[in-house]
Amino acid sequence: MTKNELLKSIDESLYDLTLKIQEEFCSFYEYIPEKYCWVLTLVSKYQPLYVKQLADLMRISASSASQLLSKMEKEKYIVREMDKGQKRQIIIKVGDQGEAVLEKIEETRKNISFNYLMKLSYKELEAFHKGALKVKHLVDAERESI
Repeated sequence: MTKNELLKSIDESLYDLTLKIQEEFCSFYEYIPEKYCWVLTLVSKYQPLYVKQLADLMRISASSASQLLSKMEKEKYIVREMDKGQKRQIIIKVGDQGEAVLEKIEETRKNISFNYLMKLSYKELEAFHKGALKVKHLVDAERESI
């Protein structure tokens, strides 16, 4: 197989894998808007997170992010607080309902890993881990250069 053929095969596999994993999450997303899950995941990963940072990460305007956050705050998924150090900045934190959603997301992620990745041999898992980390570092480096 040529390098281009291998790259095309990997691309197709990653695309199919992404769709199948999304299908696994879809049953959960019936109960909560997918954007809420995305916001909660970003807030938990990058805490503390400001409204402007969230908007940038989601590629939406700050006003759209603020509208979304207002809905989520009313439903207790998130909490917004004034930054004590910078009075003009609003910090976003995970609320009580958000914690429950994050637990469900983590449970679903673990189920996916257990159901699929655990079927690989240790050697295959090591190779997968090494390749995944390398791609992650390449993506991180590319994002930092922008």
